[in-house]
Amino acid sequence: MGWLEIFVLLLATTNGMKAAIVSLAMTKNADAALKRAIAFRTVTISTVVCLLFALAGAAILSGLKISVEALLLAGGAILFVFALNMVIAEEKETSADEPPPVPSLDIAAFPLAVPLMASPQGLVAIVAIEATLHQGVTMAAIYEVGILVGIILIIMALNLGILLGAERIFAKISPAFLKVVMRIVGLLLCALAVQLMITGFDGLGLIPNP
Repeated sequence: MGWLEIFVLLLATTNGMKAAIVSLAMTKNADAALKRAIAFRTVTISTVVCLLFALAGAAILSGLKISVEALLLAGGAILFVFALNMVIAEEKETSADEPPPVPSLDIAAFPLAVPLMASPQGLVAIVAIEATLHQGVTMAAIYEVGILVGIILIIMALNLGILLGAERIFAKISPAFLKVVMRIVGLLLCALAVQLMITGFDGLGLIPNP
């Protein structure tokens, strides 16, 4: 796999569009400063997680005796619970005298950074790519790891731009239509979560091949 293919793969699995849509809905009652803080913290956490997996993901999983299939199953289960809440959750009505709830910075870590931006499939892709690189402390290994780190940083910079510009990107979307979009995104995320778990079960040999 060439570096262009790796860039496209990581861009597809760790892009910030899903996080931007969810962030737009969850921060509609927040001020501009809090929205910027959430965006920066989301990208910072995602970058740290992705770089950790890029530099030592295989070693961490091996040391903890965690298989890639287990990572897929756990990530899929977490994503499914969150996505299901997006689909079926009802908004709580507030009285006229009660101010609308304002989100906190906590949403940057979950669900925006993990599992939406630093997604399970993205982390698995990073670990798989790391396994194909030269191993050891050699110039070739350092060079390849440096390119992988650079690709991740470029993608995360693009993600930051998407999060910061989410309101302008979706400026024409009405609140009612945004709710519909959120339900659709939640449904697609549910399907993605199920697919991750199917892949994990298939990797464990628990799904018979036709």
